[in-house]
Amino acid sequence: MDIQLLALPRSNVTLSYQAFGSGMPLVCIHAPGIGLMNFLHLGALADTFRLILPDLPGHGESTPLPLPYTFSDLADVLDEFVRTLGHQKAIVLGYSLGASIAMEWCLRHPETIAGLVLVSGFSEVRDLYMHTRFLMAKAAVSLRAGALLARSTAASHLDDPAEQKRWIAYARKTDPATLRCMFDAGHRYACTDKLASIHQPTLLLFGEKDRQMHDYAKLMKERLPNSRLILVPRVKHQIVTRTPEAVDRYCREFFSETAVGQTESTRPPEQK
Repeated sequence: MDIQLLALPRSNVTLSYQAFGSGMPLVCIHAPGIGLMNFLHLGALADTFRLILPDLPGHGESTPLPLPYTFSDLADVLDEFVRTLGHQKAIVLGYSLGASIAMEWCLRHPETIAGLVLVSGFSEVRDLYMHTRFLMAKAAVSLRAGALLARSTAASHLDDPAEQKRWIAYARKTDPATLRCMFDAGHRYACTDKLASIHQPTLLLFGEKDRQMHDYAKLMKERLPNSRLILVPRVKHQIVTRTPEAVDRYCREFFSETAVGQTESTRPPEQK
């Protein structure tokens, strides 16, 4: 993979990333412990968008943030990242817990966000199922079972053994302390009461078979004033790898209809 590095002086962190294609930037935010490999099947979008895939701090080749950190800190890092690349606005796609980070980014820096794609996301943790998943994930990290987590996510997202092997190798680069902090921050995060202030066009994608998440889908659809909810057929949580063609189609259709992403102004990158 062609991985690039970008130093962010304000945040005092260096992010690794991939970027390809042209058009309105589409920044994809991965789930914990995965890295940019989370989006290895979304490359076709690069014929319409400038696809930007960062590794969050402490993932891939990105350096960690000082601990503990919050999703507000991550939002500030991502905003500096996009602006340092020279972009004034971007569409943001967040997957699973990455969707929570995307919402926080939009709440803190609405001037940067042209639109949102929230895939299998949630604005708070409010049921036993999700609380249990977070507690299990934190316990696994505490017991130094990061390799087991990597194998589990690879198996749930992919069928091809070669792709699983690449996924696991990349996921194992994640800093364990960062991963624990990210799960802690995600478990505590709640922005449901602020969703009414997000007016950017927002596409909500949830798996038809991901029934434990449907209450979250309904909640977010009710609270986000400019949103569209789609239940993707025949898939559970892992939409971005199991049905990437659906993500591709729905993104193109939604942002074409909402006239987002037709053009994008850039300015010179900040001096480093």
